[in-house]
Amino acid sequence: MKTNKKIIKLSANENFYGCSPLVQDAIKKYRWNDIHLYPDFLQASLKEQLADKFQVCAQNILLGMGTIGIIESIIRFLVKPGEEIITLERSFVAYWQLSQTHERKCNFAALTNFTCDINNILSCINNKTSVIFIANPNNPTGTIIPHDDLKNLLENISPKIFVVVDEAYNEYVTDPSYPDSLKLLAEFPNFIILRSFSKIYGLAGLRIGYGIAHEKVAAVLEQKRLPFSINSVASVAAIASLDDEAFIMSCKEKNETERAFLFSQLKKSGYSVLPTQANFIYLYFDNEAEKKMAYNRLYENGLQVCDLKSFHQDRSLRMVVADRTINDIIVYLLAKNKM
Repeated sequence: MKTNKKIIKLSANENFYGCSPLVQDAIKKYRWNDIHLYPDFLQASLKEQLADKFQVCAQNILLGMGTIGIIESIIRFLVKPGEEIITLERSFVAYWQLSQTHERKCNFAALTNFTCDINNILSCINNKTSVIFIANPNNPTGTIIPHDDLKNLLENISPKIFVVVDEAYNEYVTDPSYPDSLKLLAEFPNFIILRSFSKIYGLAGLRIGYGIAHEKVAAVLEQKRLPFSINSVASVAAIASLDDEAFIMSCKEKNETERAFLFSQLKKSGYSVLPTQANFIYLYFDNEAEKKMAYNRLYENGLQVCDLKSFHQDRSLRMVVADRTINDIIVYLLAKNKM
């Protein structure tokens, strides 16, 4: 399908407000005459800043080319041939895609009302289970698993099974029941936290993510990380982004306001929309034809959202929470679609 309008991309959950001005300044001031030099392999400065922010040791920090880089390392090095992983049926596609790449079986735990249900995860566990991946908030639904449920899961599985919680959107969460992951990490050595600079920090194009894990686990994954996989510009940008708490808070507050607006207005128009804790909205439809009509209406008017059929999830769309100008257009177009 073609359109003559300039396309506004709302399909990849990127920060609609870009990155911090401090990041832009840091990149401008970067020593470009040193671009011929390899980056710091250990990334000591970035690790120290992350460790200070989260009050952990630098040895607890692991880095990757986005969280996908760390997910790939976990599947490759923590899941042995013949072992299996578990993830949710409607969740981040990288888990099962990378399990296929490395020829590891991926089992899917069903959601209950589009939300993670630990009983369904527990029923999937067998003697081959090695790693459980949980996106929290879940992508694409935006729903969360609360602290008590996550702790219950950790208490009821073998300590030999790793639980990897992907918190790429954690900075957007406002629900007080959201897990205190660092507290859980202190209690459970088989717990791994993944976080990203691609979302609220606005560095998706630089491909950098990080994790927090037990020192021994982090050491294994860091030793296996590809040499020089974190480029120098990404490192400089990440460090600068951590210095601008005001920018992060501003993005969070604007997202919370606009998220509530989109949710209420789309519900009012008769759409099935989930309450989300992320920076995106998840719409589900009774049939493919209705979904396609909504997608086309937006695209023809220059708004590109994500048709989740490309991720083997039919009858659903996902769109970034934008600013009020764009959100008003979305509400108008989709309300018109219901007439």
